Amino acid sequence: MTIVVTTPTGNTGGRIAQQLIAAGEKVAVLVRDPARLADVIRQNATVYQGSVDDPEALTQATRNADALYLVVPYNFGTFHLRQWQRQVGEAAATAIATNAIPHVVNLSSNGAHLPEGMGPISGLHAVEQSLNAVAANVVHLRPGFFMENYLMQVDAIRTAHQVFMPIAGGRRLAMIATQDIADVATKLLRDRAWGGQSVLGLHGAADLSFDEAAQILGQVFNQPVTHVETTLEQFRDTLMQLGATGNVAAEYVEMWSSLARSDYTPAEPRTPETTTPTTFARFVQDKLSLLLIEPATAQAN
Repeated sequence: MTIVVTTPTGNTGGRIAQQLIAAGEKVAVLVRDPARLADVIRQNATVYQGSVDDPEALTQATRNADALYLVVPYNFGTFHLRQWQRQVGEAAATAIATNAIPHVVNLSSNGAHLPEGMGPISGLHAVEQSLNAVAANVVHLRPGFFMENYLMQVDAIRTAHQVFMPIAGGRRLAMIATQDIADVATKLLRDRAWGGQSVLGLHGAADLSFDEAAQILGQVFNQPVTHVETTLEQFRDTLMQLGATGNVAAEYVEMWSSLARSDYTPAEPRTPETTTPTTFARFVQDKLSLLLIEPATAQAN
């Protein structure tokens, strides 16, 4: 019995692959650059080199698979993001149909119930539809705002004691650590008693406003941290400076614009099942603390 994991160098895929290996499962991974794999994955999993948008590579990697974990990875270099996302969905659908993969766990997003208006999240709606057309048993995980987005704010927190995002500080969203997503996915991939086509919202430990998140950052690091709302134009320019194409930047501007609207709410209500354990304070302590040490101090240690 083989479980295939895509994006095994990412936050969720890497953790899932390692947990499956530790549990004694037979694991295969599809990765573009095997050199980036963690040693434990490289040494204990069957490694297929290729891209998740390549139907031949994905079909080869999933031959005789009992379960598949699918992620549509970031692609800042594409000139048509939604088309590329559809290509990944179609490649996965081809592999699932060709190999009759019994169970699929798909990483989607809250907001993916909307076919338009949510930028790349609406692109994930199209992926869900492609999988539903061929998969007898599939769970679409729809998590909230990734706490890992704050990792991109390390320099601003350290030097300016500020967080810069294109959203009002009072806007409240479900925030989740990717390790919690991975833990839910691992359980689903191992215990395949479930069936049918379903959606599972994942909401983290609590809904937080961005001002509250900044306050928690300040409390953990004993320094004032404030949330600063940037304009969508500033956000777009920053993305393009980081290498995003104009199309990708526009899609993410649309996403943030929709998330910022007070009338936007996830389709999936928070329940005990959708509430995951890692608090934002714990995430900051575990993931950001070493990164926020002043460079000179870090070198001295």
